Amino acid sequence: MTEVISYLFTSLNELNPQYTTLPLWPDTLTKAAPIGLQQSYIERGDPQCHDRLTINTTQPEVTVVTPSASNGIGILLIPGGGYTKIAYDKEGIDIAKEMSAQGYTCFVLNYRLPGDGHAMGSEATLADAQRAIRIIRHQQHTWQISSIGAVGFSAGGHLAGWLGAAYERATYTPRELCDSVSARPDFLGLIYPVISMNAEVTHLGSRQQLLGTLAHETLHPTYSIETMVHDAMPPCFLLHANDDPAVSAENSLIMWQALKAHNIPVEMHLVEKGGHGFGIKQTRGLPVATWPQWLNQWIRHHKFA
Repeated sequence: MTEVISYLFTSLNELNPQYTTLPLWPDTLTKAAPIGLQQSYIERGDPQCHDRLTINTTQPEVTVVTPSASNGIGILLIPGGGYTKIAYDKEGIDIAKEMSAQGYTCFVLNYRLPGDGHAMGSEATLADAQRAIRIIRHQQHTWQISSIGAVGFSAGGHLAGWLGAAYERATYTPRELCDSVSARPDFLGLIYPVISMNAEVTHLGSRQQLLGTLAHETLHPTYSIETMVHDAMPPCFLLHANDDPAVSAENSLIMWQALKAHNIPVEMHLVEKGGHGFGIKQTRGLPVATWPQWLNQWIRHHKFA
């Protein structure tokens, strides 16, 4: 068995010094982290082709990947990892590089995980996503953008959907001017997302992190995104593979039905093959390899800029 080695880090800037890093909160948040929780990363790739997982987040941040010429649109990228880790490269930096080549300014989110014992519990995860949108929107002139969407993968898709539904939820006490800015994304992209907490279709690992191991069924709607959908939700792009062995495509179908019931503009791509967690690098030779172009065309069709 290969030994898994984790490396401590203080800031994402240590992982990618060529990019700007934006901390989401004052240093007091780090000092209030659960005792013994040490922010780390695990390298599954190599120095020429990184595939890092971040774990035990104590300093939520975004990594900013800018295009050579901005199209005026920003994307908050929310990697997945079953709410136990964050696929920082595969569903973050790799996607950011692809989308920035098409003119998007990308912000890769490293967020607190719901099962790590933070005082706010699962709400800490949503608070990080809300705060990220607010900071980016407050500084949008710096990045030459006029709109900001959220695109999430797997458990990160759950967080993106949660953000799109609960952007007005008061998860923290306002601290700065940016906290008066709306946290509503202008659009959503949910890529092989966890949506429902219903045991028949959910990703059990993500549900356990959000609700605990002994969660009663009455708690399921609390974190089931399809039950949160309302008339002011942002337009949504959905992508799922029919052969996904980890997160059933029923999650995207359930979300599509909920959005349609509230007359929210929605486009869904259900592909035959792709499995789970394909990102970009695991799509070679498959029709789903062109999904970033599908997303780009959908965003441009809606003229979010």
